Amino acid sequence: MMSDLTVRRLPWEFSGVDFVWNKEDPAFAITMNKVSFFAVGFEKYICQAMNDAEKLITDPAILQECKDFRSQESIHSMAHRKHCKALIEQHPGLQAALDVSIKLYDELYAAHDLKYHLAYVGGLESIFTPSFRLMLDNREPLFSGGDSRVASLFLWHFCEEIEHRSSGVMVYDHIHGEYWYRVSRFKKFMKHVGVVIEAITDLFRDVFPDIAPEHFTNYSSYKMPRMGKMRSAWGIMTAQLPWHNPVNQALPEYFGEWIARYERGEDMTRTYGVGAEHVLAQAA
Repeated sequence: MMSDLTVRRLPWEFSGVDFVWNKEDPAFAITMNKVSFFAVGFEKYICQAMNDAEKLITDPAILQECKDFRSQESIHSMAHRKHCKALIEQHPGLQAALDVSIKLYDELYAAHDLKYHLAYVGGLESIFTPSFRLMLDNREPLFSGGDSRVASLFLWHFCEEIEHRSSGVMVYDHIHGEYWYRVSRFKKFMKHVGVVIEAITDLFRDVFPDIAPEHFTNYSSYKMPRMGKMRSAWGIMTAQLPWHNPVNQALPEYFGEWIARYERGEDMTRTYGVGAEHVLAQAA
């Protein structure tokens, strides 16, 4: 039995990439850098949980979903590690930010049982579609002014997170299925995410003391549309309801566009942002 997920291996390359890779919106560039460093630790954590979960899955279709989910997340982790390493080559102090992301998730894995980890993964993954839809719907102001390599990295990642939006909950429900256990710990899961992001932010500040302090705390200079923010908040809230299935969440139009362009064979590592136009012109 096969899942609906596609495992894609893209040839990412980030040599010489700037820390502030979007000069039009430094705060957003730094926010996304935090996500890259966070992703390495978090997705390693997901892969550990899914690897241990495979031994307990009795349904062949869910087992395949779990394996493909783990493969996608492993590839995400490796891609973001490449981005982080390119930044560390230029700013060695950033190694501490990568180390703390991995350390905090390794410590979390050692501190709890598999049920907790699957609930954590399922809970967070269930809110990613409404969260990332907001960014994909506003990709022009957020990403178009940035280095196409980094912009394309995040658009790829967000689209694949949407693609496997129900995988984490599916695995948790198959093995444990206790709704109240998962949802009652959601605030604790989000608090832990905040701890990791804060640790990364503090280390960023240490390495770049000359960058304006507000660029480390502001999300972006762009103000998200009010209706979009409300729709995203509603999606995050309803994702915690007992009858909610992430597979039924409304998807951004760009998700279908990204998949179609990938299937046409376009270079999805340089698909958006500054420099992408040159790549597309060469392809044409």
